[in-house]
This record gives sequence, structure tokens and C-alpha cells, in this order.
Amino acid sequence: MGEAAYDRIGVGYARNRCPDPRIEQRLRAALGDARSVVNVGAGTGSYEPRDREVIPVEPSKEMIAQRERTAAPAIVGTAENLPLADDIADAAMTILSIHHWSDWRSGVAEM
Repeated sequence: MGEAAYDRIGVGYARNRCPDPRIEQRLRAALGDARSVVNVGAGTGSYEPRDREVIPVEPSKEMIAQRERTAAPAIVGTAENLPLADDIADAAMTILSIHHWSDWRSGVAEM
């Protein structure tokens, strides 16, 4: 896998990223009663629900390195070719990442 965009532009990202509680509230509502969630384009995990099993997938090793130690360990991968078995989770999410995908339609279909 080649260098991900955030391997260059993501340096120091976690120091400046503050989750918006309004977005977190809507995300929680959208996930409903899902107990397990694949987070595609997970980044540093800013919006990952802490009360569910999360499987983060992220192409940038720089962003993965900035994840909190208590966050679920991320898998290196892309939305268009998720390195996961089908039906591995109750729900899939992505936030603030789809515009970085090489083929968003393929990524959404994969999710």
C-alpha cells in the first residue's frame, strides 16, 4: 500500500482535533443498538463510540500512531478494499473521510 495522504498532512492531528458533541450525539443515534462497529477511515478515533466494540480501519500509519492507548487498535486498510470478513460487525461508520477515498462509491459498497 502506498503512502496515505494523512501520512504527510496528519502530523500533529490529534493535538488539534476536538470532537463536536453535536456530531457525537447524531452518530450515537444513527448507530442505534449496534454493539459492534467498523470505523472506516478511523483516523485518530475522535468519534469512535467508547461503549461498543470498534474495529477501526485506517490507511495512514501516521494517524494510527496518534490513536490513544485506550482506543481499539486500528487495522491498516482502505475503504475500497476492507481487510475484514463480511458481516463482522453490526454497523459500519465513516466520518470526515469519504472525500479522501479514491472511489467513494466502491468504498460505500464495501461497507
